[in-house]
Amino acid sequence: MIKLVAIDVDGTLTDKDRLISTRAIEFIRKAEKKGIIVSLLSGNVIPVVYALKVFIGINGPVFGENGGVMFDNDGSITKFFSNEKTNSFLDEMSKKTSMRSIFTNKWREASTGFDIDGKDVDYVKAEAEKRGLVVFYSGYSWHLMNKGEDKGFAVKILKEKYGLNYEEILVVGDSNNDMPMFELPVFKACPANATDNVKKASDFVSSYSYGEEIGEVFSHFNLL
Repeated sequence: MIKLVAIDVDGTLTDKDRLISTRAIEFIRKAEKKGIIVSLLSGNVIPVVYALKVFIGINGPVFGENGGVMFDNDGSITKFFSNEKTNSFLDEMSKKTSMRSIFTNKWREASTGFDIDGKDVDYVKAEAEKRGLVVFYSGYSWHLMNKGEDKGFAVKILKEKYGLNYEEILVVGDSNNDMPMFELPVFKACPANATDNVKKASDFVSSYSYGEEIGEVFSHFNLL
């Protein structure tokens, strides 16, 4: 029996223009009324996921920076990683390449976001790996992370916090940066717009996309 659902935001609850599906919100609230714990996991910053928690009515903790920071129900913020190394790397690379800071970095606490020209991507990825850092593109933004800082880490935190077994957890995501949570022995679902890797790893692939899948996913797993 599933007791907790961990949901990605961009592309899973939102459309191509990043507008959130109001139908998804309705189904989340219905599931919560049945006692299901819902958590959001995003690459965005804590102020953004905090706002989503408040205005959607999310009853579980929410994670920003791909699992690097958690806002809990008691109002506490837990930072699991530091952005000291990632910020230092950005400073260094910005002098050598087109790598440059982005607006949301003023709120990032455990990672660094950036823009970059395509010609420099391979070089920056290689240099980051030498320093024990990870570079990836989420489909919406470039991220520079610490190794181990991912959504799979966040799901493990949720599992421990609520004393759950993996088979009591459902994850829903659409992109390759969601794969760390899809590699866990949990139930997995995705929208029709998911990447091939995510679809192959999923137990259920919805026929709907961009947030409209939430109702079908929740129905499939008897959460409504």
